[in-house]
Amino acid sequence: MKRTVKVGFFVALLWIIFTLTAYNLGYSYACFVPGMFVNVFLLLCAIALGLFLHKKDSGFDRKPFPDDFKAAMQSGGIYVLMIACFVYLYHEVIDDSIKTRLASERLEALKTQVPDEAAYQKLQENDVTWEDKSYDTYIENQEDQIFYAYSSFTVFIFHLMGLMFFALFYAFFATLILRKIVLRQ
Repeated sequence: MKRTVKVGFFVALLWIIFTLTAYNLGYSYACFVPGMFVNVFLLLCAIALGLFLHKKDSGFDRKPFPDDFKAAMQSGGIYVLMIACFVYLYHEVIDDSIKTRLASERLEALKTQVPDEAAYQKLQENDVTWEDKSYDTYIENQEDQIFYAYSSFTVFIFHLMGLMFFALFYAFFATLILRKIVLRQ
């Protein structure tokens, strides 16, 4: 296994351990937002460390930019895949309380915005989508959308897309910084 892949794998394990520790201590919801920040920071660490070790293994040779970018993306790509798969399993099998709690909060907000038929009629005046539909149909539709938005699969897709975007961004700039500033190539 390449060293860059190992780095991505082991750094992803750090975040998985962090998440499972928070869950076992009963702080899964409290660590949800800080966990996202830790996740993005560890992605940066995986990319930078993988790239540095790749350059160190090659004796800090002058290679084309795409080769270094590829090495950085190997660490980042493995990290992203592991985290996205773990997030899916975590929310589907281990702990669904976070998505349930977020969906409940959003449902409560919906019911305060449109608490009764009178508020719904005002909504109908502004939004022609609901013009011919009943209040109960509107509430059922909104509940379905909320539960779909917090489904494990949707969370998996958003983690995959979001982290891959960050990985591309971090890999590009980590490679650029390592080549132009640190190694002055």
